Amino acid sequence: METTESSFVKSQQKKKKRKRIRTIIALCTAAVVVTAGVIVLLNVLGKEEGNASVLNYRASSVSSGEISSTISGSGTLSALESSSLTAAAESTVTEINFEPGDTVAAGDVVMTLSSDDIDAQIESLNDELTSTRSSLATARQYLTNLSITATKSGIVKDIQADAGDIVDDMEYLCRIATDGKMKLTIPAADGMQRYDAVTVQIGDETQDGYVTEIADGTATIVFTDHYYAVGTEATALNEAGGVLGTGTINVNEFVDVTAASGRIATVKVKENSRISKGATVFTLAKGAPTETYTALKQTETDLLEQIADLEDQLTIKAGYDCVLTSLSVSKGDTVSAGSSLCTLTGTEGFTLSLSIDELDIASVALGQSATVTLDAIDGEYGGTVTNISYSGSGSYVTSYTATITTDPIEGAYPGMSASVEIITETSGDTLIVSVSAVQYEGDSAYILLAGDDAQLGATASEDQIDLDALTKVTVTTGMSDGSYIAVSGGGLAVGDLIWVPELTTTSTYSEDEDAATTFSFGSGGMGGDMSGGGDFSGGERPGGNGGMVPGN
Repeated sequence: METTESSFVKSQQKKKKRKRIRTIIALCTAAVVVTAGVIVLLNVLGKEEGNASVLNYRASSVSSGEISSTISGSGTLSALESSSLTAAAESTVTEINFEPGDTVAAGDVVMTLSSDDIDAQIESLNDELTSTRSSLATARQYLTNLSITATKSGIVKDIQADAGDIVDDMEYLCRIATDGKMKLTIPAADGMQRYDAVTVQIGDETQDGYVTEIADGTATIVFTDHYYAVGTEATALNEAGGVLGTGTINVNEFVDVTAASGRIATVKVKENSRISKGATVFTLAKGAPTETYTALKQTETDLLEQIADLEDQLTIKAGYDCVLTSLSVSKGDTVSAGSSLCTLTGTEGFTLSLSIDELDIASVALGQSATVTLDAIDGEYGGTVTNISYSGSGSYVTSYTATITTDPIEGAYPGMSASVEIITETSGDTLIVSVSAVQYEGDSAYILLAGDDAQLGATASEDQIDLDALTKVTVTTGMSDGSYIAVSGGGLAVGDLIWVPELTTTSTYSEDEDAATTFSFGSGGMGGDMSGGGDFSGGERPGGNGGMVPGN
């Protein structure tokens, strides 16, 4: 098992390497320019006077925190909900209840209209409604004969209804097989032809059958019904006993037993029982409506819905909490069908389209958390990845669009600039140390314990420390953000003092005795003091992978 680096670190390094390839030509060109500049600089400064490297150790501590991998981007806010309302027919504006900029609650009437065309349609529907209600008044409401009978003789199959069931939405109550046959459908085998004789095996029984149809790659085989249950598994065999295919059996020729409405009181038949035409199959409980009455009631309901829809076209309401952002008409205006009336912009949140590089899109997933910051408003706001476009764009570097949805942000407006960090992976609360604190022997990672006599923040040179006497704690490394790395194992705990090596190289150049320039190079890796301990999940996100690290 790898201990020197986590898969996370390796994947990040791979991405960074691929991204560097894109700009290598530009970097090479820049390198030439920089090299020339350095040569000139060194000629000006004069000869190198001295070069020294010093290895020091600084006492730090193990902390707890959370390291996260993030993808960053920017864009502009759009309202989560926005609608432009238009006139359904030629209409006249009779009343306007709000002005642009006003807040409108869901269900509030923004404006009312009048329309001769819509009024004529409503009048016609009302006439039809009056006629329907007149028919309802004279229709027999309840069944006097509560028996549901068989329209054909045969074998009862596939009983769907039981006592107490409401039948209004049931496709059928049962089926009656009328020809004494069952059928088996299987994928058509090579060489199979219509009217081929086959053997159908159901459990331990076999029946002679024949192919009645081959269509769309499926063969239908019909055989005699020996009171088999619908859905039983069966296998078709050829004359040599070879398997042609397996499937489930169903009735061949049948009629459905149905009822328009009501509740089942009793079931008078059993599965696979024989029944004669006109025999009672089910009985309904008292109060079952007649089919005519049920149809008339449905017509009444449909007419009322159509009338309500037309009336809604004359009453412009807000479908959600919003702001009236534009008003295209005034009271008394006459507008044609399709003309714009107003625009409503929701206040329940925003969306933000984020361009994601092709190297990063695979790590973005629906439901991931995001942090949104605005240029115009202080603070951080939560967001969620709600959509990913799988259609990329761009000629040289392909990018994809991820949609971030936020909760309402007080004071924010559509069009405001925003920055986003999508959290693609997190370590959870874990022990973390400076990347520089982790050293390696072969494939093993270890940390040097500082001992009880060390003080937090103290610095010692390598000559002042007996490295052989220190305790090396072997650790397993996890996620890293470039400055800090997650570690586990070795009995480490929050607050344990450790030595962090820091290499400093100093080079001095001088043009003469009165001028000198010093360049210092440190091994670094310490993004902040590790002495704090505690939960740093809300800490600053440094550059690179954007991981969360402890503060000072």
